[in-house]
Amino acid sequence: MQITIRIDADTPEGKQIINYLKDFPGVVTFEDEVLNELQQVYLPPSSNDLTSSGDYVPVEEFRVEAKKRAKAFLEKHGLHS
Repeated sequence: MQITIRIDADTPEGKQIINYLKDFPGVVTFEDEVLNELQQVYLPPSSNDLTSSGDYVPVEEFRVEAKKRAKAFLEKHGLHS
């Protein structure tokens, strides 16, 4: 079954509908061949870059240092028994 619809591409809503429908090139076709081209989606680079900087400290080393600093802080302020 095919359904032909008309969308006013001069309105913001029409442009939004057309851009959405372009994501389905196997199902949706446009009479204007220019619109049948698949749009490339550009994604920003991932912020979850797992490369470590030179200041990286392994978790075990961090824990030992954190406990040592916490104990020194507590002793300095008379809170450690």
